[in-house]
Amino acid sequence: MRRSFVLVLGNHKGSFLEAYRVFAREGLDVVRASYNKVIDVHTFFVEVEGTEGQLAAAEDGLRGLDVLPEQQHVGGVYLVELRVDDAPGVLDPTLELANSHDLNITYFNVKVSSPGEQVVRLGVYAHGIDELADFLADVRRICPAEVLDYDRNEHVIDTSLFYLTFARGISELMGLSPHQEEEILVDANRIVQNLEHTNNDPFRPFTYIERFARDIQAYRGPGYAADVRVTRFSTARGTKGLLVEPPAGSDTWVLECDDCLLLVDSGFSCYHDELLAVLRTAYPDWDGRRRELFLTHGDVDHAGCCDLAPRVHVIDRVLEHFLLQLEGEPDWRMQIPAHMPYAGLGNVLSGYEPPRLDGFVSLGRRPDGSEEPLARCVSPQGGPATLDLAPFSFEVWEGAGGHVLGETVLVDRDQRICVSGDIWVNVHGETKPQARFNSLAPFLMTSVDSRPALAREERAQLREILGPGHWQVLGGHGAVIEVDL
Repeated sequence: MRRSFVLVLGNHKGSFLEAYRVFAREGLDVVRASYNKVIDVHTFFVEVEGTEGQLAAAEDGLRGLDVLPEQQHVGGVYLVELRVDDAPGVLDPTLELANSHDLNITYFNVKVSSPGEQVVRLGVYAHGIDELADFLADVRRICPAEVLDYDRNEHVIDTSLFYLTFARGISELMGLSPHQEEEILVDANRIVQNLEHTNNDPFRPFTYIERFARDIQAYRGPGYAADVRVTRFSTARGTKGLLVEPPAGSDTWVLECDDCLLLVDSGFSCYHDELLAVLRTAYPDWDGRRRELFLTHGDVDHAGCCDLAPRVHVIDRVLEHFLLQLEGEPDWRMQIPAHMPYAGLGNVLSGYEPPRLDGFVSLGRRPDGSEEPLARCVSPQGGPATLDLAPFSFEVWEGAGGHVLGETVLVDRDQRICVSGDIWVNVHGETKPQARFNSLAPFLMTSVDSRPALAREERAQLREILGPGHWQVLGGHGAVIEVDL
């Protein structure tokens, strides 16, 4: 089991050594440790691996050292504006005063406002306004100085205070536990690390993460009902179906089989009750109907409500994805460094828990050694894998991991239906809330696909597999795709 700890180390030699000895004493392996240029130099991120008992003992030891963020006395960053002469060394007295008052300068910006004058803005970290007032009284003997509103839109690189304040704001919004708050803080830092070479605005990731959290929260209850789109449709053979497009999360499709309802994907777990209310309204006999669920893959926005049906159909690799989660190991999505922090955020903010697997049924897996982007699965009995629920008889195909490992496609040639998951989605057929929410993922993950080039190959091959004629494609997001190939 792995866990990330955020430590606020003391400003003295050997401070990390003290913390490291706690991990060593408990027999934990340190697998990742880093400072980051966007974090205050006293904040340290360390990821360790061990048993649950070892991790709990290490946390107790770290609390004894008073190095966990919630134990720290957190002050504030104040934006101080000075007006000084435009001359070499003019800031030396002010910086010396900051040093004598034992204050940290977190941000520094100089602009020439007029000939002979400079406007200097300092981010000053202080434990309280009284501490800052003493500093300002001394500075004002040298030059004019005032405190401005600290606007996050200033392009500043703040200290750990910004991360702590940001994580606590999300925690208060979502009602998170202290441990979940820590996960938000760590994942926010990881996202910044992933994006620091592709984005020049250090606050853009935080804006997007905050939007992600606020959208998740806003779409609960009445917000979900106001923005969900529910559509009935029929297949080429007249079989009826229902599409539920939530404002956030995957589509849920319902195909009306002869003796059961077949659901495809189940959305975010935080919208369980909202989705269930929609389904019960659409099908007044819902609770008395036999129900089965098929998952196109294991991503959190598709697999959050697996208990909607007592029987769940998946391929082997999706089963392995959930087994990794239950064992406390990184799943297929979490094993991708660029995707890990976004996936972690999604788990925390949507309230995801790995599903119980007692009702899960394996459809099979790709043949060993297959190299094509999409391969017909082999059933556990050794023949071509199918999902048969009359009037449907679906071929089962597995991708090679362009979107994510375990991606699965169903094809019914008689009904002219293709269930494509996120391999083929209707980007132009999303509702406005869906499109707005889905725009966050490509930025925070760098790409929603694990291997974008392979994902393009999979989409191209899927068209070849379907062959000529009119098809209805039921994707992971957006309305039904009506396409002539």
